[in-house]
Amino acid sequence: VKPYSADNFSVTRYHISEPYVDREIDGEQPDAWLAAEEEGKRLEELHREADRERREQLEKAHLRGSHALKKVHLAQDRERLLKELEQMQNMDRMRRRQIVAQMPPQLFVPAYKRMEIKEEWQRELEFAFEDMYRKDRKMKGDLILQFEPQPLPAPSDRSQDNDL
Repeated sequence: VKPYSADNFSVTRYHISEPYVDREIDGEQPDAWLAAEEEGKRLEELHREADRERREQLEKAHLRGSHALKKVHLAQDRERLLKELEQMQNMDRMRRRQIVAQMPPQLFVPAYKRMEIKEEWQRELEFAFEDMYRKDRKMKGDLILQFEPQPLPAPSDRSQDNDL
């Protein structure tokens, strides 16, 4: 390390032409009491505004909380209703299945098929009747040709009353 001495430094002098301190032209000073009162009013106003904002935030938070609580209650009610509806639907489905199980199977046959079954049954009855009638009378051939037409019985007043 080089040792330095005071001989190694050079000295220069520089004078600033402008003054360092400005003189105050206006000699009046503001009143400290008035400034303190104004500052107190300003701080009081700031505190009131902060309190008002805090109350508004609390009120908004309360409204948000109550709204969220209502939404939660509505969601729970909806879930409960859906469960109840599902249970009721299952009970109704079971009841319908029991009713359908008790119904006769002929109800599930289509209408055209039922007509065919009735016509076939009617034909079988006619054939059975013709066979029985032929055995008693010992007839052969078509029965319609063998029957003799007979006049209708005379209508009486009593039969009309019974018919009415």
